[in-house]
Amino acid sequence: MIQRIKNNAFARNSLILFSGSMVNNILSYIFHLVVGRMVSVTVYGETESLISLMTIIAVPAGTLVMVMTKYAAECKAHNDKKRSYELLRYFNKKIMRYGVPLFLVTILLTPYISRFLNIKSNIPLIIVWVSMLLSLFSSGVSGTLSGWQKFKESGWAAIGGGALKLISALGFIALGMKLNGLMLSFFLSAVSTYVIALICLKFIFVEGKNGNQEITKLDFGPIKSTIITFFMGNLAINALGNLDMVLAKHNLSSIEAGQYGALTIVSKIIFFATGVIASVLFSMSAEHNHKKVNTKKLFFQAFSLMLGVSLIATAIYFIAPKLILSFLFGAKYDDVSTYLGWFAVLVVLYSMVNLTLQYLLSLHRIKVVYGMLAVAALAAMAILFLGHTISAILIIGIVAQIAALASALPFIFNSFSKHQK
Repeated sequence: MIQRIKNNAFARNSLILFSGSMVNNILSYIFHLVVGRMVSVTVYGETESLISLMTIIAVPAGTLVMVMTKYAAECKAHNDKKRSYELLRYFNKKIMRYGVPLFLVTILLTPYISRFLNIKSNIPLIIVWVSMLLSLFSSGVSGTLSGWQKFKESGWAAIGGGALKLISALGFIALGMKLNGLMLSFFLSAVSTYVIALICLKFIFVEGKNGNQEITKLDFGPIKSTIITFFMGNLAINALGNLDMVLAKHNLSSIEAGQYGALTIVSKIIFFATGVIASVLFSMSAEHNHKKVNTKKLFFQAFSLMLGVSLIATAIYFIAPKLILSFLFGAKYDDVSTYLGWFAVLVVLYSMVNLTLQYLLSLHRIKVVYGMLAVAALAAMAILFLGHTISAILIIGIVAQIAALASALPFIFNSFSKHQK
């Protein structure tokens, strides 16, 4: 078994990234466990709504990660460190040009967003905006690491950030800072991850900057087109996965919003445990596609692995929901434990949507994003106007994930019959 994993590049890379991500996810869930027990349900709801907001506004950063992963994977295919270095410089210049003005705009909008989310202080949101600006710079190095398939180094960067987030959160809560302190812990985590990733990219900075190899002139036209495509794809997938929590904070009472946040966090264990499969698939599929190698087998390997893990996890969530919630948060969320199995169904569907989107974007099948964006927009409107209970938001979410997955399937089947050898 061990030898088979060593001989299978996809399985080996999946295991490496899975191990690092799992350690980081364990740290993250210890964070949520501690926060869920140490703060009130109301503060927990505020925290989860801001975390969901951070995920949505991180779409530009997530887009740059995907773009850098794709082009760094192509650089790896030719062992071209010089080109990879030049790409990183190019993206940093563009972030300075467009990221800083975007940051200033969000500062001006802070009071209005605070009122929409029913959060009294503007300080937590300002911390979120600063973290957003940092995430843009961090995205370039993260994408480069993934593109060069430095999954072990990516894992260490994630673990370092997760550890600092947990330790700083405990300290801030002890100091009575609550929501402000929790948001600061996310910012410090982002700083740590960025610094570690920079250190791990030393081989690019040294060999790329000082290398003697000549590179072809960078054609930024296709890169700009790819950025737009990946931005729309990231916007769709993050809206499908996080708008429900943001709108729950707007629609539900403070207690119900906290309950919804707890159910969301516990069920998303499935997504975080299987999300590395989609990440590895994207990187390897991009490289295979660039080399004109068939990616169908890769997709089915990833899909089968994700489906198997998800089915087992969902069964456990239906069998022992109260035990799982009590273990993580104590008895304060027992009243909503019956929802947990269905939240697991929601997250499994969302994980499948993410896997299909990552695969299609790695093949540059861009039209799929339009259908997903339409589904995300309709789901948001439905939740805003009809989602006034936990069950209503849950039902809308499940229907939206099924619709998003259905919109992607024709593109999957079409990709199998295209020009791949």
